[in-house]
Amino acid sequence: MAIYMLVPIANNAAALALAVTSHIPDGDRYKIANNAGWFVKFAGTAVELSNRIGVTGQVDNAPTPVGSTIVTHVTSYYGRGATDMWEWLKTRMESGG
Repeated sequence: MAIYMLVPIANNAAALALAVTSHIPDGDRYKIANNAGWFVKFAGTAVELSNRIGVTGQVDNAPTPVGSTIVTHVTSYYGRGATDMWEWLKTRMESGG
């Protein structure tokens, strides 16, 4: 499974949180501090994840209930953050599935 980072870009952190917690199992999601977004472990593509949580995929171009969100595949990482975030990423990326 792949790891994706979801970043709200329209003052929609609460709507994104509701979508993620409603559609992604607890162990497959990690909330990034300060409402900066989420890391999600997901078996499909970025498009499939976006459609699953309601960012895209609405019928007849209906507005998204989630709002504008960046969905990106994480293949490597580096930076500064909470220890538990790095542990979550490391364990999920190493497990591969």
